[in-house]
Amino acid sequence: MSLSTIETNDSPTRDPIGRSSTELAGLNFILVSPNVSEQMGGEAIMALQICLELTERGARVHQVTHERVKAELDREFPGIRVSYVRDTWAQKMAYRVGLFSPLLSAVISGPLISIIFQRRAVRLVQALLRDYPQSIVHFTSPVSPVLPHFRIPNATVVIGPLDGNIHYPPGLRNREPIGYRVQRRLHPVLQFLNRVLFSGKRHANVLLVAGGERTRQSLLTAGCREEHFVNSMCSGVPDLLYETPRITHSGRNLRFVHNGRLVSHKGVDLIIKSLQRTRNPIELDIIGRGPELDKLKVLSREPSLQNRVRFVDWVADHRDLAGALRRYRAFVFPSLAEAHGIVVQEAMVMGLPVIALNWGGPSLLVTPETGILIEPLGEEYVIDKLAEAMDSLAEDGDLAERMSYAGRQHAVENEFLWSSIIREWSTHYMRLVNSHFEDRKRRLG
Repeated sequence: MSLSTIETNDSPTRDPIGRSSTELAGLNFILVSPNVSEQMGGEAIMALQICLELTERGARVHQVTHERVKAELDREFPGIRVSYVRDTWAQKMAYRVGLFSPLLSAVISGPLISIIFQRRAVRLVQALLRDYPQSIVHFTSPVSPVLPHFRIPNATVVIGPLDGNIHYPPGLRNREPIGYRVQRRLHPVLQFLNRVLFSGKRHANVLLVAGGERTRQSLLTAGCREEHFVNSMCSGVPDLLYETPRITHSGRNLRFVHNGRLVSHKGVDLIIKSLQRTRNPIELDIIGRGPELDKLKVLSREPSLQNRVRFVDWVADHRDLAGALRRYRAFVFPSLAEAHGIVVQEAMVMGLPVIALNWGGPSLLVTPETGILIEPLGEEYVIDKLAEAMDSLAEDGDLAERMSYAGRQHAVENEFLWSSIIREWSTHYMRLVNSHFEDRKRRLG
């Protein structure tokens, strides 16, 4: 196993709004995540942001991740110190098995790949701890409370934010893929196996819990103790996004947007179908890539839509995306199985009202003052309500402006910004460090 390390600059850095950021100076962190990337979706972006935010605040950070992201990190973030886990023949075989069907991917391939990565990552962490024994080991992803973690004896361990145990709503289970269905039914069995075979979460010093009661119950089923739970946001938004002028609204605006990876559980087809039921000629821009793209393009060719749906390629730079979103009236996100929703947070910080389902992560983020939540009672019901919501916001600029203002206020007050999240985590980091020194003093007499 190779250990690839990149040196970093240890001088104090500054946060996005210009303040000196040294509150974590002197602390050592070993972060672990299978993917750390701006290009690989929510969890990978979250893991990267945590690494950057801790570094900005003066901490000495060493990231452990998979070598698949090495080219991007070398190119875009050469200052990060990184150790890479290489693929084994078993991981490659598990990946190939998962290609045969979603069921095999959900039940065999995905968990096996995660277990192999965790085992090899833990070995790297143990090697790093010999050089930096006082480091805090923080497993920043995966966010699933079901995927296993291995115990690291005598280490100070933080796991999370954990934000899983999310399934399709009962009213839309007719759309549930077989992989999701099997995971939902096997959940108690998997957590029993976690309780018996994998003790990493049970022995962690802190479990950051972001998914509310559904995640808490999942962890309790796995034998975790509630006194180790700390409520947290799952992810955040860079402060720089808050520093951009808020999107303002007035008059009529018929342009709406969806942004994200185009996979079946995002429910993008429901938005396209709802356009056929709007009073106004609502226009929809769909930003992103994914396996559902071709199906969605076919659906958008219905004569009644009259070229009202446009597909925009993935915007790699979030700063460019922030500028592009200023033209829209609202962000539409009817995801059927969204554990959190970073894109929802981003929309609210920028000042876009959100239309989403009252289910999963978005239901914990959006309020009646900041957007429109639709009960997931059934496909036809959701399609009708999406059409009504878009018509209402398209016609009423004053309503959109009130939601825009309230959304940004809500985001700041409820710690959507990474600066707020890391500041809250810092209190627990410092408690762990102080506890470590107290234990050491007691052992020395």
